[in-house]
Amino acid sequence: MIIKLFTVLFSVLILAACNFDRHSASAASSPDSGYFNVVSVPDPALDEVSGIAASRKSADIFWVHNDSGDKARIFAIDAQGQTVGQVLLEGVKAIDWEDIATGPGPIADSNYIYIGDIGDNRARRDLKVIYRIIEPNAQALKNEKIITLIDFAAIRFRLPDGARDSEALMCDPLTKDLYVVSKRENRVHLYLLPFPQDTSRILTAEFLRELPLTQITAGDIAPSGRHIILKNYLQIFYFPRKAGQTVSEALDHFPSFLPYKEEPQGEAVCFAQDESGYYTISEAPDHRPTKLYFYPHKFTAP
Repeated sequence: MIIKLFTVLFSVLILAACNFDRHSASAASSPDSGYFNVVSVPDPALDEVSGIAASRKSADIFWVHNDSGDKARIFAIDAQGQTVGQVLLEGVKAIDWEDIATGPGPIADSNYIYIGDIGDNRARRDLKVIYRIIEPNAQALKNEKIITLIDFAAIRFRLPDGARDSEALMCDPLTKDLYVVSKRENRVHLYLLPFPQDTSRILTAEFLRELPLTQITAGDIAPSGRHIILKNYLQIFYFPRKAGQTVSEALDHFPSFLPYKEEPQGEAVCFAQDESGYYTISEAPDHRPTKLYFYPHKFTAP
């Protein structure tokens, strides 16, 4: 509750300083139920979802995972909220998985999933890890139900300014660079792991800039590379990206607000595969079914 009150106060101060329309921002944070579609996710194993990414191979398939305390696994769910199957990473301990991204990688014309073991609530972890796997075929997963992987890469890295919590991971489809955003600062930090990410040694991420946001829990870059979203517990922030801009340059402008219905513990967001809108999913309190929200939205290339 204290975190949410602080987030509201901080957002209001920023809006006042930047002369934004407070009424519009408030309306964007509490859309009418006619603006979004929602389905239940009945799988009881998905009780603490903290990351979502749209498949780049299969339409209406999403990759999700739980927060800390679960096995080293991701789930494929469909747009109706039904579980298609699970992918297990053999020999891995999931310390604090916080976000997931899809995009290109080392092999041309292959689709990858990036799983961010990047959380650090107490700012004590010296080392963070992003697991990179080739995206499995959804139909094969539907047939097998559970696939165990032994062939995957681990991108190990440190932050250049010390241990700190981070919950947002993004893959730039135009450059294959990876971006991490910290969570708890009054002005969160943006970091870069440029492609190709060396998996044979421990990397040091590059600090790029501070952003005038706080409590960032997730982010995504659209498949076209032209749209970026970040979210905290109360709002979703949208950044258009002009042709030729880097991600850092696109994030150097104060965002607009996208409609968002506050969730019990909203820590996940992603673009639809066809960029027809965006999805959120949340932890579920009191053993209630998790909810998958879809917000139709027309994104115009800047």
